[in-house]
Amino acid sequence: MNILILSDGFPPVSNAGAENIAYITAKEYINIGCSVTVVTINNKLSKGAINFFTYDGIKIIQIGVKCNERFIAYASLYNFKIISILKKLINNNDFNVAHIHNIHRYISYGVIGLLKDNKIKTILTTHDAMSIDYGKFTQGINPADLSINPAINMKVYPLNTLIRYRTAYNPFRNIIIKYYLNKVDKVVTVSNALEQLLNINGITNTLTIHNGLPKLNNSINTADKIKEFKSKYNIKKGDKVVLWAGRISIAKGIKQVIQLMDRIVQDKSDIKLFIAGGDIKVPMHLVKNIILSGWLTKEEMLLAYNIANITLVPSIYPDPFPTVVLESLRAGTPVIAGCFGGAKEAVVDKETGYIINPFNTGDFYDKVCEILDDDILHKDMSNKSIEIFNRNLNIDICMNKYMELIKEI
Repeated sequence: MNILILSDGFPPVSNAGAENIAYITAKEYINIGCSVTVVTINNKLSKGAINFFTYDGIKIIQIGVKCNERFIAYASLYNFKIISILKKLINNNDFNVAHIHNIHRYISYGVIGLLKDNKIKTILTTHDAMSIDYGKFTQGINPADLSINPAINMKVYPLNTLIRYRTAYNPFRNIIIKYYLNKVDKVVTVSNALEQLLNINGITNTLTIHNGLPKLNNSINTADKIKEFKSKYNIKKGDKVVLWAGRISIAKGIKQVIQLMDRIVQDKSDIKLFIAGGDIKVPMHLVKNIILSGWLTKEEMLLAYNIANITLVPSIYPDPFPTVVLESLRAGTPVIAGCFGGAKEAVVDKETGYIINPFNTGDFYDKVCEILDDDILHKDMSNKSIEIFNRNLNIDICMNKYMELIKEI
């Protein structure tokens, strides 16, 4: 089977959650005997330039793109230059299947028409709400509702979008995207929460396939490397570590996490918040309790999960299916996750961690302390996390579902 993978971002240029899932999927297609070609974007190349190379055994074609960000809502519908390049690529190759990931910035939705004109089976995996919104879907959240099952208005309202994005707003964008998605053989959503959001906003040709990860190779987590890692970040014996990995933003729950630490340090001086990702201005009274590592390599992230007692994923919007949750469960680190998105489809409440409403900072604090203060509970949750990951979230399960879908369409 000859598979074409399309993704705006792809390693080694981009290593965010969706891009890494696209990479893992490409590797697994190769492992089961498929031929794979990846087309992606490299903004460092001149406009229209093409770079052919192999990365980790994957054939990759990078295309240079230069686009004014103000006009992304227009260019993302039909990028003439990229579609012209892809037309030549498709004519020179016998692709059976196209697996599309994020194309809502540069490659553009217009490529779907090209694929279908060439009778190529096409599936599109949606990793976020960008097919119906311009960013993270936050307009339907009520911060005053502190319940564990808060009501969410999942309808996207054009006026709200216009007010938020102003001159970047394109009134025809969502209509045209729906037109193209109707041509796709199947739109795959990475969680039931994301599928519900898309369905309510008129995208109904959907199927949920949860992302998966390869099982963990523990060879890197030797005692010496763990000791060296702790020493590098001044983590002392007896310290307990709360991990937050990924981009720092209001939507990801930074305000709630800082409020959590404000309260925790009043009672527990041995708690460290380890932030693996972006940078923040740390309040002076929390300097001794917050570690900013910056972005870590994959190997370093394995060590971070190993030394962490808990991973926090307190998104205050319907975060579709955070890869951090899968990585944490795989490593046996319990997760405390927000109730708004797909994390609750991976975290088993009270067994592999807790599902909380991040706006309910009192409950957030209580759940963190329960795990930190009870070593037996932590061990039970750790063992259960690995068990649940191996049973439900490993990459073999995910790929079997994709192969079944390809056979059906």
